[in-house]
Amino acid sequence: MITRNAHLPCALACSNCRVTAIVDPVMTRATELIRAYGLDARAVARAEDIVGDVDGVIIATPNDTHRDLAVMFLERGISTLIEKPLAGSVAEGEDILAAARGSGAIVAMGYSTRFRDHIILLKDLLDGGYFGKIRRFVHQFGTTGGWAPLSAYTLSRRAAGGGVLVITGTHFLDRMMYFWGYPSGAALIDDSRGGPEANCAAEFRFEGNGQAFSGLTRYSKAADLPSGLVIDTEAGIVRVLDSDTADIVLRHHDRPDVEHVVRRAGPPVFDPDVPVCQHQIADFVEAARSRTAPLVNGEQGLASLRLLEHLYSNRRPMPDDWYGSEKPAPAP
Repeated sequence: MITRNAHLPCALACSNCRVTAIVDPVMTRATELIRAYGLDARAVARAEDIVGDVDGVIIATPNDTHRDLAVMFLERGISTLIEKPLAGSVAEGEDILAAARGSGAIVAMGYSTRFRDHIILLKDLLDGGYFGKIRRFVHQFGTTGGWAPLSAYTLSRRAAGGGVLVITGTHFLDRMMYFWGYPSGAALIDDSRGGPEANCAAEFRFEGNGQAFSGLTRYSKAADLPSGLVIDTEAGIVRVLDSDTADIVLRHHDRPDVEHVVRRAGPPVFDPDVPVCQHQIADFVEAARSRTAPLVNGEQGLASLRLLEHLYSNRRPMPDDWYGSEKPAPAP
């Protein structure tokens, strides 16, 4: 589904690549996509049948299949852009990176929100101390619907590797570590009863560079939540909505009735009028051609996977009133 709605139209809009094959074990899905987009491309049921005909691949399959597909391509020197998460476990992710190191092929990760220009700017501002020290942050995102993969793999905890934290929250976990590095502590509560969780909340602790602060995240596939990132800083409250073209908004503590929009004065790093997925694919293609690191690489994908695995391994049951005053225990 994400190939139909994002990868394929964005790849066709990129001037530095050509779509040569659509791979799906259900051949009617592949042929329908080729027909719908008028592609000069092959419909193929088995991934191994395109080896030798392509320079790179996008893997947008159920999460528990990423390892075997990626290793097969990487060992043959074919670079891969892998939809998040990197794999079904840290061990599988390490296998993927080992295959890439052995051949010199590139692994890029499908954390497309890192290609939002205001996220690049926010990172620069945080690194430069523009807002002063950070006191705490909150991020949440919740919808009652969303992407529905054609294979329905997200209904299986084994296939997906988790629930809303993997499907939705992992995008922010990637951005969070882009801003502040790997957390020194993390704790999770969720409503899983053995299957994929629909609701979860996590707390994180960061220490270093003369700062110590914590953050809280909440995610839901059962409730529409006001979505975005709020950071309490020395300068004031910073707010960034979850949108590809959001503004960075600052409210000073002494004048909360006034908002300042913080924008880049010069040209953007990533044109906000171009879909982030298109930026991501163009970046992947150039990285594969030059054998240089993409913006979001496999090592970063492994770090996200390691954090996910830590959170799930130490999870606690979520109280019924999960959106009330309850929150995770302090991050160890």
